[in-house]
Amino acid sequence: MKCFGALNRVRRGEAKTISEAARAEGTTLRAIRELVPKAITQKRPGGRIQVTPTDRYSARVQILAYDGSLTTTARGSRERDLAGQHRATFMRVLGGVEPKSALEQYRGKKVGGHELVSDYSQLVALAKAGAVGQLETLYVSPDVAA
Repeated sequence: MKCFGALNRVRRGEAKTISEAARAEGTTLRAIRELVPKAITQKRPGGRIQVTPTDRYSARVQILAYDGSLTTTARGSRERDLAGQHRATFMRVLGGVEPKSALEQYRGKKVGGHELVSDYSQLVALAKAGAVGQLETLYVSPDVAA
């Protein structure tokens, strides 16, 4: 979802303001205010809009678990962030940019109740089976069947 992408840009320091992040993600501040109002704060009318450090909004995400690629619900910004970090790491490992040991940081970590793949041989087996190719985007639109 574009709103979550904008929030993440600000949290990672890739954008100075939520307005800048919204433009970069192809959404608007109005959409963020309507869809995820509790993820932003404003101390006074006309004041600077701040992004909260975390939020409790759930989103459907695609992950790579030991069962293969699946769509699950990430509850809160920390699980959404973990899903995105895991995806980036295993893609870099498969691309030879990072060592196999980079997967170790995900041992025992779960998103939506599913344990993320942290074993290199399992990752390679899933990649050969085509599970990695089935992962299109991190966030799944609400109308897509699981």
